[in-house]
Amino acid sequence: MTDSKKIIDPLSVVSLLLETSALGKPLGRATGFVVKKEGRPYLITNWHVVTGRNSETLQPLSPTAALPDQITIAFHEKDKLGSWILTRQSLANKSGKPIWIEHERKYEIDVVAIPLEPLGLSDKMVFYDLDLTLSETDMIPQCAMPVSIIGFPLGLTTAGVLPIWKTGHIASDHDLDHDSRPSFLIDATTREGMSGAPVLLRLTGGYKQKNGNSIISSGLRTRFLGIYSGRIHDDSEIGRVWRPQVITEIIDRANIT
Repeated sequence: MTDSKKIIDPLSVVSLLLETSALGKPLGRATGFVVKKEGRPYLITNWHVVTGRNSETLQPLSPTAALPDQITIAFHEKDKLGSWILTRQSLANKSGKPIWIEHERKYEIDVVAIPLEPLGLSDKMVFYDLDLTLSETDMIPQCAMPVSIIGFPLGLTTAGVLPIWKTGHIASDHDLDHDSRPSFLIDATTREGMSGAPVLLRLTGGYKQKNGNSIISSGLRTRFLGIYSGRIHDDSEIGRVWRPQVITEIIDRANIT
C-alpha cells in the first residue's frame, strides 16, 4: 500500500518569507524565523532588513535611498500546513518607535527581534519556532564542515512559500570571533533574500563532543549555529553568521527598553 503522506523536514517550516516596502512599493525580500522565550514569540531577522541600511556603512541599501516603513510576513495557517497568511505590519508603532529590539551594540550586531504578541496577529496563524536549545547540541563545529542555510535566495520559494536549503561550509574557526564580534564565517553561494536565515550544522556518522570524545552515530544530529546576515564583500562568497547568544541578549533587553 502506497503511503500518500508527504515527508517535510520540521526545519523547513521554521523559515518565513519577509518582504519590506516603502510607501507601498516593495524594496526587497528576506528571511526570518520565530523563537520563543518564556512562551513569548519573537521574529528574528537582520538589522539591515528592517532599517534598509547597510550595517557597516549605515548607507541606504536601495538605489533610490528609500527606507522601509512596512514589513510583510508569510505566516503558516493554523491546522492547515501548506497554506499561509500574509500580514503587513508597520515597522513603527503609533508613537513612531521601531517595533524591533536591537542589541545593546545596535547596528554593530546585525540582528533584531520583533515581539509578535503586541502586533495582535490572527489566532488563525501558528508559529513553528526554532528551538534555541539546538544551539547546545554537544557537537563541535569545525572548519570545512557542511552547513545548511534555510532561506529564500532571490526571494525564491518552493511548494508554496517554503524555503530553499542552501549548503556551505564553515570558513573560520568556530570558537574565534570574526572582527571582534560574536560571529564566524561560512563559504556559501548565497544571494539576496537569505538575510536572516537560520544556519544549521547537520551530521550523520562521526563527530566530536566538547569532552573530546568521538561519536559514531547512524542518526541525524542538528546544531543551530546562528543567523546569516550576508556576504562580507560583494565579490566574495564568504558570509557572516551571528552566534545564537545574540538572540538571547537582544530579547533580554525587552524588559529594559
